[in-house]
Amino acid sequence: MNTPATSAIIYTRVSRDNAKGRSVAEQEAECRAVCEREGWPVAEVICDNDRSASRYARKDRPGFDRLREIVAPGHAIVCWEASRLSRDLGALIGLRDLCIERGVAMSYGGQLVDLDEPKFVIDGMMSEQEAKKTRERILRAHRANLAEGKPHGRVPYGYKIVRDPETGKSTGRTPDPDRAPLVQEAARRVLAGQSFGSVVRWIETKDPIGWDSAKLRRILLNATYAGYRTVSATIDGKRGPQEIHGKGTWEPILTDEQHHDLVALFAGRKTGPRGVPVKHLLTGIARCAVCGEHVWKARGGRRKDGTGYVVYQCKEHCVGRNMEATDGVVLAVVEGILTTPESLAALAEVPASDPTAPARLAELRQRLEDVENEIAEGRMPPSTGARVATRLEAQIADAEADATPVFTDPLIRDLATAPDPMAMWQELPLVAKREFIRSTMTITIDRVGRGRWHKPSDAITITPRRPAVAQ
Repeated sequence: MNTPATSAIIYTRVSRDNAKGRSVAEQEAECRAVCEREGWPVAEVICDNDRSASRYARKDRPGFDRLREIVAPGHAIVCWEASRLSRDLGALIGLRDLCIERGVAMSYGGQLVDLDEPKFVIDGMMSEQEAKKTRERILRAHRANLAEGKPHGRVPYGYKIVRDPETGKSTGRTPDPDRAPLVQEAARRVLAGQSFGSVVRWIETKDPIGWDSAKLRRILLNATYAGYRTVSATIDGKRGPQEIHGKGTWEPILTDEQHHDLVALFAGRKTGPRGVPVKHLLTGIARCAVCGEHVWKARGGRRKDGTGYVVYQCKEHCVGRNMEATDGVVLAVVEGILTTPESLAALAEVPASDPTAPARLAELRQRLEDVENEIAEGRMPPSTGARVATRLEAQIADAEADATPVFTDPLIRDLATAPDPMAMWQELPLVAKREFIRSTMTITIDRVGRGRWHKPSDAITITPRRPAVAQ
């Protein structure tokens, strides 16, 4: 080298398919020992963790890119072995040429490497060949597993890995006794006509791992839960949607009929509830008595002491009420319900739903699907179709309400039959408290007049929701 090395840049890398390699921490420790022996102070340690370096890699390597940017005369690149730098011979030769151009030394395997000698190229060819063989082994194993219907990829929610007690290796998957019933119950509720938002809120109370409508929808539409082995379709060289290949070797959580019904149901629901989880007690629950829209958090004003406050306000700005005071009014009603024996007895009853509602609901959904097809195929003017679809969607919402009793959520009966309902209420997460309020009462907020003194409860109407009556 024309420029003697005066400092070192350590580069470490590991990929998930490199089971026999060293961790980045182990690589760094060995590289530091080399630097200490050579008398090179370490200027920087660059790491690419969980990054493949072969030509088949799908992720970028920001560390390797930075290494190419910062190397300068007087640096020595130190790594554990040549394969850490790259398993792509073209990339490795490109780095070699850059080092020669800038007068940068290279050290791997504990020794300085002469970049003009064939050994560097031979090491690169061996690394590339090893990556190719590894990929071929993985692809053969994938094809064999696919043909035999064995599972592949991450373990889906609701399942757990079965391991050989002697070797510890995975031998398959089995339903998780704690989570599989939640998937089954969520599917049952959706197919019974409950609103999708209420099902999302329910499962969040049972297993609070950050549920949203998109996550639950993906699970309920995944053919894996019906015991099917799937494979990713390839579209324009990129991974596309999952396609069913055949039956798998694991125990299904959902039946074939449930899976097909869920696919048909969601086919007509192109969108679902969106947005971040709510943080306030009554947003999206209480309604404005003037325009009928839900109220949401809004900035209020300032008190005489200079502190600010927030309000519940509808989008049309018809009403605006202090959030803290309004919450207090509703919580007082909740306390009255949970401390009155008659109210608790009513909540504990198991109501019956309208037995004709599911058939009516299915008919309305089919009609809506037919209208959408007519619009898509140009046989119905979009403006006419939109009006018809709006009416059908309103009728579907009414039928969904008739198909499901008000107090079907076990949370309601759990509270009503608890030894100390108020103590249980205090321990509930916000999402569960909101579900209780939504299920047991309707809340409307009216105007009280600008500047008028009023009690917090003035113009707030709270009406009990009654359970469905047996037919």
